Amino acid sequence: MLLAVSHHIIRNAHIAMSLILSKDAAIYYEEYGSGEPLILLPGLLGTIETHWRRFIGEFAAHFHTIAVDLRGHGKTNNPSGTLRLQTFVDDLHSLFETLQIGHARICGYSLGGYIGLLYGLQHPGRVCALIMHGTKFYWEEKTAQTAAGELNPDVIMSKSPVWGQMLQEQHSRGNGNDGWQTLLQASSEFILTMPANGITAEPASLLDFPVMVSLATNDELIPREEAEQLVSALPGATLSIVENARHAMQTVPKQQFVEQVVSFFNSIHGTKKKYN
Repeated sequence: MLLAVSHHIIRNAHIAMSLILSKDAAIYYEEYGSGEPLILLPGLLGTIETHWRRFIGEFAAHFHTIAVDLRGHGKTNNPSGTLRLQTFVDDLHSLFETLQIGHARICGYSLGGYIGLLYGLQHPGRVCALIMHGTKFYWEEKTAQTAAGELNPDVIMSKSPVWGQMLQEQHSRGNGNDGWQTLLQASSEFILTMPANGITAEPASLLDFPVMVSLATNDELIPREEAEQLVSALPGATLSIVENARHAMQTVPKQQFVEQVVSFFNSIHGTKKKYN
Protein backbone atom coordinates (compact mmCIF):
# COMPACT_ATOMS: atom_id res chain seq x y z
CA MET A 1 0.00 0.00 0.00
CA LEU A 2 1.35 3.42 -0.95
CA LEU A 3 0.83 6.17 1.58
CA ALA A 4 1.01 9.88 0.82
CA VAL A 5 2.56 11.42 3.91
CA SER A 6 3.22 15.12 4.20
CA HIS A 7 5.67 15.68 7.06
CA HIS A 8 5.76 19.28 5.96
CA ILE A 9 4.27 21.09 3.02
CA ILE A 10 5.22 24.57 1.87
CA ARG A 11 3.03 25.96 -0.88
CA ASN A 12 2.79 29.21 -2.78
CA ALA A 13 2.21 30.14 -6.41
CA HIS A 14 5.52 28.69 -7.52
CA ILE A 15 6.52 25.69 -5.44
CA ALA A 16 5.28 22.77 -3.39
CA MET A 17 7.75 20.81 -1.27
CA SER A 18 6.79 17.60 0.45
CA LEU A 19 7.60 14.01 1.36
CA ILE A 20 6.05 10.71 0.37
CA LEU A 21 6.62 7.26 1.82
CA SER A 22 8.25 4.55 -0.29
CA LYS A 23 8.83 1.37 1.68
CA ASP A 24 11.08 2.47 4.55
CA ALA A 25 12.11 5.88 3.18
CA ALA A 26 10.58 9.34 3.11
CA ILE A 27 11.23 10.64 -0.41
CA TYR A 28 11.67 14.39 -0.73
CA TYR A 29 10.38 16.13 -3.85
CA GLU A 30 9.51 19.61 -5.13
CA GLU A 31 6.88 20.65 -7.66
CA TYR A 32 6.83 23.67 -9.95
CA GLY A 33 4.77 24.90 -12.90
CA SER A 34 1.86 23.26 -14.67
CA GLY A 35 1.11 21.17 -17.74
CA GLU A 36 2.47 17.76 -18.68
CA PRO A 37 4.59 16.16 -15.91
CA LEU A 38 8.38 16.27 -16.17
CA ILE A 39 10.34 14.36 -13.52
CA LEU A 40 13.97 15.33 -12.85
CA LEU A 41 16.21 12.64 -11.36
CA PRO A 42 19.70 13.46 -10.05
CA GLY A 43 22.76 11.29 -10.34
CA LEU A 44 24.55 9.31 -7.66
CA LEU A 45 25.76 11.60 -4.82
CA GLY A 46 23.80 14.49 -6.30
CA THR A 47 20.64 16.29 -5.21
CA ILE A 48 17.97 18.60 -6.54
CA GLU A 49 20.16 21.45 -5.34
CA THR A 50 23.42 20.42 -6.98
CA HIS A 51 22.15 18.90 -10.22
CA TRP A 52 18.83 20.56 -11.11
CA ARG A 53 18.26 23.79 -9.19
CA ARG A 54 19.50 26.17 -11.90
CA PHE A 55 17.36 24.47 -14.59
CA ILE A 56 14.06 24.20 -12.74
CA GLY A 57 12.73 27.67 -13.48
CA GLU A 58 13.19 27.20 -17.22
CA PHE A 59 11.59 23.75 -17.24
CA ALA A 60 8.67 24.91 -15.09
CA ALA A 61 7.75 27.46 -17.76
CA HIS A 62 6.86 24.52 -20.01
CA PHE A 63 6.01 21.54 -17.80
CA HIS A 64 4.69 20.50 -14.41
CA THR A 65 8.20 19.94 -13.10
CA ILE A 66 8.83 17.48 -10.26
CA ALA A 67 12.37 17.22 -8.88
CA VAL A 68 13.36 14.39 -6.54
CA ASP A 69 16.13 13.62 -4.06
CA LEU A 70 17.06 9.92 -4.34
CA ARG A 71 17.00 7.83 -1.18
CA GLY A 72 19.96 8.52 1.10
CA HIS A 73 20.59 11.76 -0.79
CA GLY A 74 19.86 15.34 0.21
CA LYS A 75 16.59 15.58 2.13
CA THR A 76 15.55 11.97 1.48
CA ASN A 77 16.46 9.49 4.20
CA ASN A 78 17.45 5.84 3.84
CA PRO A 79 16.94 3.85 7.06
CA SER A 80 18.43 0.67 5.58
CA GLY A 81 21.70 2.40 4.73
CA THR A 82 21.96 0.39 1.50
CA LEU A 83 21.34 1.31 -2.14
CA ARG A 84 19.81 -1.05 -4.69
CA LEU A 85 18.89 -0.33 -8.31
CA GLN A 86 15.47 -1.94 -7.94
CA THR A 87 14.77 0.10 -4.81
CA PHE A 88 15.45 3.33 -6.70
CA VAL A 89 12.98 2.18 -9.36
CA ASP A 90 10.40 1.27 -6.70
CA ASP A 91 10.82 4.71 -5.14
CA LEU A 92 10.07 6.32 -8.49
CA HIS A 93 6.97 4.15 -8.82
CA SER A 94 5.83 5.32 -5.38
CA LEU A 95 6.12 8.90 -6.64
CA PHE A 96 4.04 8.11 -9.72
CA GLU A 97 1.38 6.33 -7.69
CA THR A 98 1.19 8.75 -4.77
CA LEU A 99 1.02 11.86 -6.96
CA GLN A 100 -1.35 10.03 -9.33
CA ILE A 101 0.87 10.58 -12.36
CA GLY A 102 -0.45 8.53 -15.28
CA HIS A 103 2.59 9.08 -17.49
CA ALA A 104 5.47 11.54 -17.54
CA ARG A 105 8.55 12.74 -19.30
CA ILE A 106 11.71 11.93 -17.36
CA CYS A 107 15.04 13.72 -17.52
CA GLY A 108 17.74 11.91 -15.59
CA TYR A 109 21.38 12.77 -15.10
CA SER A 110 23.84 9.86 -14.82
CA LEU A 111 22.23 7.31 -12.46
CA GLY A 112 18.95 9.21 -12.81
CA GLY A 113 18.82 8.35 -16.50
CA TYR A 114 19.50 4.70 -15.72
CA ILE A 115 16.67 4.63 -13.17
CA GLY A 116 14.32 6.25 -15.68
CA LEU A 117 15.20 3.66 -18.32
CA LEU A 118 14.64 0.68 -16.03
CA TYR A 119 11.40 2.18 -14.72
CA GLY A 120 10.10 2.56 -18.26
CA LEU A 121 11.00 -1.04 -19.06
CA GLN A 122 9.24 -2.35 -15.97
CA HIS A 123 6.18 -0.10 -16.23
CA PRO A 124 5.11 0.13 -19.90
CA GLY A 125 3.11 3.23 -20.75
CA ARG A 126 4.21 5.27 -17.73
CA VAL A 127 7.19 6.98 -19.43
CA CYS A 128 6.29 8.90 -22.58
CA ALA A 129 9.87 10.05 -23.25
CA LEU A 130 13.25 9.89 -21.53
CA ILE A 131 16.44 11.92 -21.60
CA MET A 132 19.55 10.18 -20.27
CA HIS A 133 22.29 12.76 -19.81
CA GLY A 134 25.75 11.53 -18.89
CA THR A 135 24.40 8.05 -18.12
CA LYS A 136 26.92 5.23 -18.12
CA PHE A 137 25.09 2.15 -19.40
CA TYR A 138 27.92 -0.33 -19.97
CA TRP A 139 29.67 -1.34 -16.74
CA GLU A 140 32.71 -3.60 -16.65
CA GLU A 141 34.25 -4.98 -13.45
CA LYS A 142 37.41 -2.90 -13.75
CA THR A 143 35.50 0.34 -14.38
CA ALA A 144 33.20 -0.32 -11.43
CA GLN A 145 36.09 -1.12 -9.12
CA THR A 146 37.91 2.07 -10.10
CA ALA A 147 34.80 4.22 -9.59
CA ALA A 148 33.94 2.56 -6.28
CA GLY A 149 37.47 3.03 -5.00
CA GLU A 150 37.22 6.79 -5.40
CA LEU A 151 34.44 7.07 -2.82
CA ASN A 152 36.48 6.82 0.37
CA PRO A 153 35.55 9.76 2.68
CA ASP A 154 39.10 10.21 4.00
CA VAL A 155 40.55 10.28 0.49
CA ILE A 156 37.91 12.76 -0.66
CA MET A 157 38.56 15.11 2.28
CA SER A 158 42.28 14.91 1.58
CA LYS A 159 42.21 15.38 -2.20
CA SER A 160 38.97 17.32 -2.71
CA PRO A 161 38.04 18.98 0.58
CA VAL A 162 35.62 21.42 -1.06
CA TRP A 163 33.67 18.52 -2.58
CA GLY A 164 33.82 16.66 0.73
CA GLN A 165 32.38 19.62 2.60
CA MET A 166 29.65 19.98 0.00
CA LEU A 167 28.74 16.30 0.40
CA GLN A 168 28.59 16.74 4.17
CA GLU A 169 26.32 19.75 3.90
CA GLN A 170 23.99 18.40 1.22
CA HIS A 171 23.40 14.93 2.62
CA SER A 172 23.19 15.75 6.32
CA ARG A 173 19.78 17.33 5.79
CA GLY A 174 17.93 14.05 5.56
CA ASN A 175 20.53 11.67 6.94
CA GLY A 176 22.36 13.32 9.85
CA ASN A 177 25.90 14.59 10.20
CA ASP A 178 27.44 11.26 9.24
CA GLY A 179 24.96 10.64 6.45
CA TRP A 180 27.44 11.54 3.73
CA GLN A 181 29.87 8.87 4.90
CA THR A 182 27.13 6.24 4.99
CA LEU A 183 26.07 7.35 1.51
CA LEU A 184 29.62 7.07 0.15
CA GLN A 185 29.99 3.54 1.51
CA ALA A 186 26.60 2.50 0.15
CA SER A 187 27.37 4.12 -3.21
CA SER A 188 30.69 2.30 -3.46
CA GLU A 189 28.97 -1.02 -2.80
CA PHE A 190 26.18 -0.13 -5.23
CA ILE A 191 28.57 0.63 -8.09
CA LEU A 192 30.23 -2.75 -7.63
CA THR A 193 26.87 -4.44 -8.31
CA MET A 194 26.31 -2.73 -11.65
CA PRO A 195 28.27 -5.13 -13.92
CA ALA A 196 26.17 -8.08 -12.69
CA ASN A 197 22.84 -6.41 -11.94
CA GLY A 198 22.57 -3.65 -14.53
CA ILE A 199 20.32 -3.52 -17.58
CA THR A 200 21.41 -5.55 -20.59
CA ALA A 201 20.88 -4.72 -24.24
CA GLU A 202 18.27 -7.45 -24.74
CA PRO A 203 15.52 -6.01 -22.47
CA ALA A 204 16.51 -2.49 -23.48
CA SER A 205 15.50 -3.36 -27.04
CA LEU A 206 11.88 -3.67 -25.84
CA LEU A 207 11.42 0.05 -25.12
CA ASP A 208 8.08 1.57 -26.07
CA PHE A 209 9.06 5.24 -25.69
CA PRO A 210 11.59 7.60 -27.33
CA VAL A 211 14.94 8.19 -25.68
CA MET A 212 17.48 10.95 -26.16
CA VAL A 213 20.98 9.95 -25.08
CA SER A 214 22.75 13.18 -24.14
CA LEU A 215 26.53 13.40 -23.79
CA ALA A 216 28.94 16.20 -22.98
CA THR A 217 31.79 16.66 -25.44
CA ASN A 218 34.42 16.25 -22.73
CA ASP A 219 32.78 13.56 -20.58
CA GLU A 220 35.60 11.79 -18.74
CA LEU A 221 33.49 8.74 -17.86
CA ILE A 222 31.67 7.93 -21.10
CA PRO A 223 33.41 7.79 -24.50
CA ARG A 224 31.31 8.96 -27.43
CA GLU A 225 31.59 5.48 -28.95
CA GLU A 226 29.87 4.06 -25.88
CA ALA A 227 27.03 6.58 -26.14
CA GLU A 228 26.62 5.72 -29.83
CA GLN A 229 26.53 2.02 -28.90
CA LEU A 230 23.71 2.73 -26.46
CA VAL A 231 21.77 4.67 -29.10
CA SER A 232 22.07 1.67 -31.42
CA ALA A 233 20.76 -0.64 -28.70
CA LEU A 234 17.64 1.44 -27.96
CA PRO A 235 14.84 1.48 -30.58
CA GLY A 236 14.43 4.93 -32.09
CA ALA A 237 16.94 6.55 -29.75
CA THR A 238 18.79 9.72 -30.74
CA LEU A 239 22.12 11.21 -29.64
CA SER A 240 22.43 14.80 -28.48
CA ILE A 241 25.80 16.44 -27.83
CA VAL A 242 26.24 19.13 -25.16
CA GLU A 243 29.15 21.31 -26.21
CA ASN A 244 31.89 22.61 -23.92
CA ALA A 245 30.98 20.49 -20.89
CA ARG A 246 32.42 17.64 -18.83
CA HIS A 247 30.62 14.80 -17.06
CA ALA A 248 29.72 16.89 -14.01
CA MET A 249 26.23 18.37 -14.32
CA GLN A 250 27.54 21.64 -12.91
CA THR A 251 29.61 22.17 -16.08
CA VAL A 252 26.66 21.87 -18.48
CA PRO A 253 25.77 25.20 -20.17
CA LYS A 254 22.30 26.05 -18.91
CA GLN A 255 20.69 27.60 -21.98
CA GLN A 256 22.03 25.03 -24.43
CA PHE A 257 20.81 22.13 -22.31
CA VAL A 258 17.39 23.65 -21.64
CA GLU A 259 16.83 24.22 -25.35
CA GLN A 260 17.76 20.62 -26.18
CA VAL A 261 15.55 19.19 -23.43
CA VAL A 262 12.49 21.30 -24.15
CA SER A 263 12.78 20.80 -27.89
CA PHE A 264 12.96 17.02 -27.52
CA PHE A 265 10.10 16.73 -25.05
CA ASN A 266 7.87 19.11 -27.02
CA SER A 267 8.30 16.91 -30.08
CA ILE A 268 6.58 14.03 -28.27
CA HIS A 269 2.90 13.38 -29.00
CA GLY A 270 2.57 16.57 -31.01
CA THR A 271 3.02 18.96 -28.10
CA LYS A 272 2.41 22.44 -29.46
CA LYS A 273 4.43 24.51 -26.99
CA LYS A 274 7.77 25.69 -28.33
CA TYR A 275 10.87 26.83 -26.52
CA ASN A 276 11.29 30.61 -26.56
